[in-house]
Amino acid sequence: MSTDPNSELPEVTVEPVPEPLPPRAPVKAPPRSLLARLFGISAWGSLKLLGLCILVGFFVLASQFNPSNPDVDMGAAIANVASTTMAALGWAVRNFWKPALAGAAVVIPIWVLWRLVSLPFRK
Repeated sequence: MSTDPNSELPEVTVEPVPEPLPPRAPVKAPPRSLLARLFGISAWGSLKLLGLCILVGFFVLASQFNPSNPDVDMGAAIANVASTTMAALGWAVRNFWKPALAGAAVVIPIWVLWRLVSLPFRK
């Protein structure tokens, strides 16, 4: 080992730190096709659709509907459904307060309790 102050020391090189890359813009997903938008359904949506099909099927079977019967008149059937629907709507308008009050007597207290219990978890 030399003690000469003029002896050459190894040269130390420091690499520059690269600058961080700028943030990337969010990549947009390509638009879904028409068929995917029209018929795309979640698992929960398919279960609801199945339940609705079963419910309507009960009514169709209970009415003993037979489309091959020569006495079937679809126009009259649709008119009958429309007139029955209008009669039900008329009844609901005249007597709306009764079922609304009966339902509110059960639903509103449960709703208020739920809101109170879930209050700490809401922002």
